[in-house]
Amino acid sequence: MICLEEAQQILHDQLQHILFPRVERVPLWEAGGRVLAMELVAEEDVPRFDRSLVDGFALFSADTAGAAAENSVALKITASIAAGNSLPRSLEPGTAMKIFTGAPLPWGADSVIKKEEVVERAAEDGNSPMVIVKRPVAPGEGVALRGEDISAGERLLPYGTVISSAHLGILATLGVDPVPVYAKPQIGIFSTGDELVDVKSPLKHGQLRASNIYTLAGIVRQAGGIPVSLGLVKDRVESVVQAYHRARELGLPMVISTGGTASGDYDVIKEAMEKVSASRLFDKVAIRPGAPLIASLREEQLLVALSGNPSGAAVTMLLLLFPLIARLAGTHRELACEQARLAKPLVRKSSGVRSFLWGNCFEQEGCLFVAPLDNQFCGAIKSFAGSNCLVEIPAGKVDYPVNALVAIRRLP
Repeated sequence: MICLEEAQQILHDQLQHILFPRVERVPLWEAGGRVLAMELVAEEDVPRFDRSLVDGFALFSADTAGAAAENSVALKITASIAAGNSLPRSLEPGTAMKIFTGAPLPWGADSVIKKEEVVERAAEDGNSPMVIVKRPVAPGEGVALRGEDISAGERLLPYGTVISSAHLGILATLGVDPVPVYAKPQIGIFSTGDELVDVKSPLKHGQLRASNIYTLAGIVRQAGGIPVSLGLVKDRVESVVQAYHRARELGLPMVISTGGTASGDYDVIKEAMEKVSASRLFDKVAIRPGAPLIASLREEQLLVALSGNPSGAAVTMLLLLFPLIARLAGTHRELACEQARLAKPLVRKSSGVRSFLWGNCFEQEGCLFVAPLDNQFCGAIKSFAGSNCLVEIPAGKVDYPVNALVAIRRLP
C-alpha cells in the first residue's frame, strides 16, 4: 500500500511512456472550449490604423489654437470618411474632413472634434462647405491610436489556455483560423461484474444497472478527454483480456476499469493485466474510499483499475486520474487544496487510513465553511451528486469540533 502522493507521482512519471498530447487544427468557429496548442503572439497592431472615436471632424489641432465663441475658426470640409473606407488624400492645413466613428483618421490629422460641438455651414454660391470651431482642440482628442488595444509582438495567450468566448474574439481579430489545439485524448472505460446489466435492461433479482462507467465518463469529459466505452465485462480473465486487446487496437493511451480489484475469486483484473504483459506499478493506495486501485503499464498504454464501489471509483478518479487526463489534453488541472472550518463536529472513533468525505463548502461572513455529508457509505451513489468538495481527514482517530480547520478539495 502506498500513499496518495506517491501514487500521483508514479502515474505522472508514466506520461513519458504513453502518448503525449497531439495537436490538431480546428476551425475558429469550433475552437471554443478547446486547449490552445501554441503561444499566441500578435503579428499586427489592433487597430491597424488611427481611428475616430466619435462622429465629427478630423483636423489639425494647431488650426484651432485660440478658437473661442467670439473668435471662431472656419475650416473647409474637403472629404467625408465612413468606417471601412480606405484612407483619402492627406489632410491639408486649414481644412477638415467629416468623419464617422471607427473610420480611419486621414494622414496628417491629429484630433477629432464631436459634431455636436461645431457648426457645419453648407456650401453656397460654389464655395466649399465649412465647419466652424469655437474652442481649441487638444492633440489626440477623439482619436484611438494604432495598436492602442493590441501591439504587434505582444504575448497574449500562453500554451494550454482553455479558449473562452473572449479568447475567440482575440483570435478572430488577429485572423487566426484554423486554430491549433490539443486533440482530446480518448480514454477507454469498462466495468466488470456478472451482476451488472445495461441501463436499459430490466433488472432481475441480484442485478444492478451499471452506473460507474457513466460517472467516470463524465469526469473524463470534465478533464478534457473523450470517453470510449469498452462496455460491460464479465468476471472472467479472458473477457478482461479481450477488453484490453480491443483498447490496444483502438490506440487508447489510457484504459480505466471499475470493479474486480479486490482479492476475491471473481476479482480478475490483476491476472488479466499479467496476461497482457503489463508491468505492475502499484495495487493499493492508502486512502478511503477507493484503496484497492491497480495500475500497470503496457508499452504505450496505462491500465488503471478502480474500485467497483461508486464512491471509491469516483474519489480515486478525481484525485488520481482527472489531473492525468487533463495533462494529456494539454492543461494542468487538479483538485486544489484549501482550508475550511467545519460547520458541524466530525468524529471517527476507530483508527483508519486517510479519508476523503463528500461535503459542501460555503462562504459565511467572509469565512469558508464545510459540512461533510451524513452518508459516506462507499456504495452510495447520491452523495457525489450532493457535494461540491471532498473533505480530507488524516489517518487515525478524529475528534474535530465545530470551527476546526480541515483541508478540502473542490470538485471540478
